[in-house]
Amino acid sequence: MTSKNGHAPMELAAATAKAAAAERFAAAIVSAFDVCEQVGAPLTQAQKVALIEATLLEFDGLEAQLNSLVAIGELLRGSNGTADLQ
Repeated sequence: MTSKNGHAPMELAAATAKAAAAERFAAAIVSAFDVCEQVGAPLTQAQKVALIEATLLEFDGLEAQLNSLVAIGELLRGSNGTADLQ
């Protein structure tokens, strides 16, 4: 799998990690809503929307951050001539 910039596998890995993280955060938010209801302190619709908006904003740029971390790792591996940093 290739792309114009030659980083398709890296981009796919970052997108996959982002999707997995989004699923976990969504499940955590639903659990938080449930806990609030169980303890007798349900959130209002406005509070639920604010929490979801805050979560979405945290995801803005996550894929780019993951891509940059992978690129830095590749640069470090290339700079010392080893195939594996441990």
